[in-house]
Amino acid sequence: MEIGLQFIFQNTHQGLSDAEMMRRETEVALLAEEVGMDFLLLPEHHFDPAYSMMPDNMQWLAYLAGRTSRIKLGTGAIILPWHENPTRVAEKIALLQTLLGERFILGFGRGLAREEYRAFGVDMGTSRERFDQAAEIILDILDTGIAEYDTPYFKQSRTHVTPKPEHGYRDREFLSVAMTPDSAMAAAQLGATMMSFVQLPWEQHHAAVEAWRARFRELHPSKPLGAPAFSDFTYCHEDPKVAEQVARQYLAKYYASVIRHYDFDGTHWGETKGYGAYQAGASMIKEMGMDAACEAFVQNQAWGTPDQIVEKWTRRVEMTGELRPAMAVSYAGMPFDLVKASLRLIGEKVAPRLRKLGAARKAA
Repeated sequence: MEIGLQFIFQNTHQGLSDAEMMRRETEVALLAEEVGMDFLLLPEHHFDPAYSMMPDNMQWLAYLAGRTSRIKLGTGAIILPWHENPTRVAEKIALLQTLLGERFILGFGRGLAREEYRAFGVDMGTSRERFDQAAEIILDILDTGIAEYDTPYFKQSRTHVTPKPEHGYRDREFLSVAMTPDSAMAAAQLGATMMSFVQLPWEQHHAAVEAWRARFRELHPSKPLGAPAFSDFTYCHEDPKVAEQVARQYLAKYYASVIRHYDFDGTHWGETKGYGAYQAGASMIKEMGMDAACEAFVQNQAWGTPDQIVEKWTRRVEMTGELRPAMAVSYAGMPFDLVKASLRLIGEKVAPRLRKLGAARKAA
């Protein structure tokens, strides 16, 4: 079982410029390799530093490639509807393949924030069609090295992509964000391994994984199933009281940023094509009340002492099978000394035990 980090890039730090925050987050990424983490997933978000800012995850990934030697680096994810030209995306992926080889992890996503769609001038109601078309186009280019397509949203006369991609992904693993049943089925359709954020009781995530696996096996019977990647908002400390106090403080701040950034207190989800599943979540939050919804979110995350975090992941793996923990350790303005201490403890006392858990499951 591989253990990694999911980055967020929230700048709600007091008195810290965006540039300095980016440099401090880069230090966390380099520390992740030092403490033995297996991979990093790098988001794409725009225009809202209080929620997340990473305008070009492939650019930052290339920088990290030159600063590291072992750790795998992944796009978590490239938001395809925000990119006008799939050929340019495929070119960048081909270059990252050349630089990183097996250290590169490819991941796609559809995007959720209305403000990001609005700023790019893209109709959010077309996101599903744009994602589906762009993903298939990019996978075809990476298979053949040739870009040629004519779809309702994307057109390209025949041209060769250079450097020529070293391989495609039809027969190997890549990731796709799956936060709803619709997105899980889209991932299965592509032959992608699902990646998601923990936000619900694990029984509901388990059901989503099982549905994705069933559809994946039906459509791609000869392709091996990958381990779904799930991201928690994590804080680790040897003292359970300190762990809970810090986790609650910053998880509550993060949850508030999610509600604000994605307009989860609004009603537009049910009116936006392709996002109807989110209206049920928004309605549930309104019915529960913000405090109760926040408490549920906090309880669903894996934080605490090393023993508590391992115990939570053990229950998940026993229910669901092989997983890929992608822990978010830096969020909501958490001071970087706390972030780094938490990461060091995870590297020392959590990740090795989770790897043993995965090995034992495989052996059984």
